[in-house]
Amino acid sequence: MSFAGGTKIVILDEADGLTPQFQKALRAFMEEFQSNCRFILTCNYIAKIIPALRQGRTMCFDFNMAKYHDELLPIIVKRVEGILKFKKVEFDKDILPSLVEAYFPSIRQVIATLQQYAETHGKIDEGILSFKDVGDDLANLILEKKKLSEIRSYIEQNGMSYTDVFHTLFETFVPKCSKKANAISALAEYEYRCGFSTDPTLQMAACICELFQCI
Repeated sequence: MSFAGGTKIVILDEADGLTPQFQKALRAFMEEFQSNCRFILTCNYIAKIIPALRQGRTMCFDFNMAKYHDELLPIIVKRVEGILKFKKVEFDKDILPSLVEAYFPSIRQVIATLQQYAETHGKIDEGILSFKDVGDDLANLILEKKKLSEIRSYIEQNGMSYTDVFHTLFETFVPKCSKKANAISALAEYEYRCGFSTDPTLQMAACICELFQCI
């Protein structure tokens, strides 16, 4: 029940990470408390939400960022400017729109690239536009067969989720490895497993070990 006596709102963020078993159990709760509760589920991959929740028990709102590119671009640029000012990092204001455009709609990747470049160069200038991104760094760590612990530490430090890891490796590692078909199969298999695993980091570690064999 709500503390105020009205309708209670239950928000399940990143619901695509919930196991199908959990989602099936959630159906009963949604029906039992429908008179006083409303459930909001957010996700990046709607296909991972079971049909029983998507159809009939919820209304679906698709926030397709690409549709609002022109509207969101200056908002993201302004947000990035605010972060740089707060962190007291010297930056060239004119290059930020091009950087945000290159990584749109991923704000996380923009921030990660800014952080990495600032730590190396001390300021943000036009050189960042040709600076290798987080995905390239992760791919190169695997290609160079660095220690698994070092790669896992890099993923953690850059705040990469398992979906970020698999997406960036598909874009940056696969084109550079010799056994592309094997690499794609491994990424697809372990990305799928993460959706059901209680510890996705274990699945990512196993996947990286397989990718070592695709170099």
